[in-house]
Amino acid sequence: MSNSSSTKLDFFNELLKYQKFFPIFIIGIAFPLFFYKLGAVGFLGPDEPRYAQVAREMFERSDFITPTLLGETWFEKPALLYWFMIVCYQIFDPSEFAARLPNAIFATANSLIIYHIAKKAAGSIYGLFSGLVLASSLLYFGLARAASFDMPLTFSFTLAIASFYLADTSENKRQQFLYLIAFYSALGISVLAKGLVGFVLISAIIGIYIILTGQLTSLLKFRPFLGLVFFLLVASIWYLPVILKHGQSFIDVFFVQHHFQRFTSNKYRHPGPIYFFILIILAGVFPWTIFLLKGVVRLVKLRPSGFSWFNFEHKQDRLLLLAILWLAIPLTFFSLSSSKLPGYILPVFPALGLLIGYEVEKTFSQAKQLRYPIIITSLLLLIVGLAAPYFAGKELAASPTSKTLLAVTPILAALGLLSFFWLKNYWTVLFSLFAINPILAIIITTTLFSPLENKDSLSSLSKIALSNFKADEKIIFFNYLQYSPLFYTNGRVIKGSGEHTQEALVLETSDQLAQLLPKNTSLLCLTKEKYLNKITSDGRFKFSFIANQRDIQLLRVSLK
Repeated sequence: MSNSSSTKLDFFNELLKYQKFFPIFIIGIAFPLFFYKLGAVGFLGPDEPRYAQVAREMFERSDFITPTLLGETWFEKPALLYWFMIVCYQIFDPSEFAARLPNAIFATANSLIIYHIAKKAAGSIYGLFSGLVLASSLLYFGLARAASFDMPLTFSFTLAIASFYLADTSENKRQQFLYLIAFYSALGISVLAKGLVGFVLISAIIGIYIILTGQLTSLLKFRPFLGLVFFLLVASIWYLPVILKHGQSFIDVFFVQHHFQRFTSNKYRHPGPIYFFILIILAGVFPWTIFLLKGVVRLVKLRPSGFSWFNFEHKQDRLLLLAILWLAIPLTFFSLSSSKLPGYILPVFPALGLLIGYEVEKTFSQAKQLRYPIIITSLLLLIVGLAAPYFAGKELAASPTSKTLLAVTPILAALGLLSFFWLKNYWTVLFSLFAINPILAIIITTTLFSPLENKDSLSSLSKIALSNFKADEKIIFFNYLQYSPLFYTNGRVIKGSGEHTQEALVLETSDQLAQLLPKNTSLLCLTKEKYLNKITSDGRFKFSFIANQRDIQLLRVSLK
């Protein structure tokens, strides 16, 4: 036996001594990534404050059926995430932490499920690597901290495909039956999580898997008719009452506008090139990018033999085939869509965890296989160490301490990786790879959340507005729109009309403002400093400044 093989064997044997703690290791990595200072930054972007406010309006009405925003029906997304938010609101009161907590829990559950099925397929070390790779991938832990619908959908993918895999490989009939019930129930959860997309893609993944594994003729063993019953029972928990209550208006908005038009048109203004999600995946799995590329090279080399190189008697081969389909089918589907956002591709990340975990385990099998991944990952870390402080300083006006930490941490991780060539210590490599993103997450949440909130959220200014409201006053936007006030003022925002009743009203001219303002009333106005002159130079208005955040001004406006 070679020295490198002996070292690898000793290392794996040493690692296996702690296998009963592997789930705890995964949870330990998940805490700084998903939960640490989860509510420490205000809601960011357009979606977080809107979704959080929809859940609050349902919570305050004790209504679990009809999502509303600014009092108007809001059928953009189904109710699953709102339900979990409502439960958290009940425990913690409406807040950033409560709105984001469900997704942090879903993200942790996904990592543990991936650990479990990988362990069942090929042992605890493969399970550990797969679960940790998933948890520590850049895009995955970023979206685990956001109040969005992508993580619940990812959970339904993970639960469904894992349950089907366990049913397919189980030799116990009773266990197989229970796993199939879990699979079909998870299909129902997928349509509660984000509509039809989950059902379509999961069904395609499983259907093609059944064909490739030669099980089409024995399809009935998967109990499809009983499964249909469980699927419909779960899905009907929300779809039946909401359709009975709102009928055609729900169908037109939810299915026609937010399913078919979102896929086939750029109505919602999220265009992107066909390779958009490939780039998102390559960046999103950092620091595991080179291991993913290594796996792709392996598949390309095996391509001439098609799928015949899989030995379908082996559980790991079946799991890897499922993971490849789990990656390829949604990637193709979303790449063909006219609307593209980074979060859309999140459901493939558990599959990436399985595929990269397999590559990590194989790469660790021999010291010479680690050579190129270590060198390339070290170069990537050095680039991050040089670029992150620059962008943090430019975009967020980060402090010198923050920029120093952002520079030093990736560089130290790169040095830790490179030390393997002298020390031949696998533990150093593992620590450098698995700890880099948790450490960066702690640095970012501790030092950059305040400037990030100041740049991308109006939480502070909105709270000032809330404390300054007079009776019946509301907020109006003038040549500017930011969605934070929808949540932080609890909906005290003037809404649009016609097709825009679910949106905040944005005025563009002083005449529109004058028409909106009856005598003896006032409004709080949010606008950018460059538009102030349109109000202050108009002799029809009385105004007083209340506060500002960056170049955003909050003022009270009334007619003279």
